[in-house]
Amino acid sequence: MRFLPFTALHPEAGRLDATLLDLGCRMDWKQIHKVRPRVELSCPECGWGVHTKHSPSGVRFFCHDPGRPPSCELSNESWEHHMLKLELAGAIREAGWYAELEVPAEDGS
Repeated sequence: MRFLPFTALHPEAGRLDATLLDLGCRMDWKQIHKVRPRVELSCPECGWGVHTKHSPSGVRFFCHDPGRPPSCELSNESWEHHMLKLELAGAIREAGWYAELEVPAEDGS
């Protein structure tokens, strides 16, 4: 099973992080999850449209809309890889440090 990761781009608020209560921008999940009209969110990697989802265990994440580019690296990561990133970010934040998920390197990779 493959999922898009925990971040998405919002047209006004910028980068959203589903692992943070305020999505990293003082916004509530209810403002983007299952609202009509749908909020136009996009993948930070490929720019394709994404929508909000919950895993069966309640983990919030973003999922590509149908027809996504198969080359999107974030979508090609395994669920285990996503959970490892979540655990690491949680531990870093719990220790009082700042952790941001899925940030590109200076060279864009």
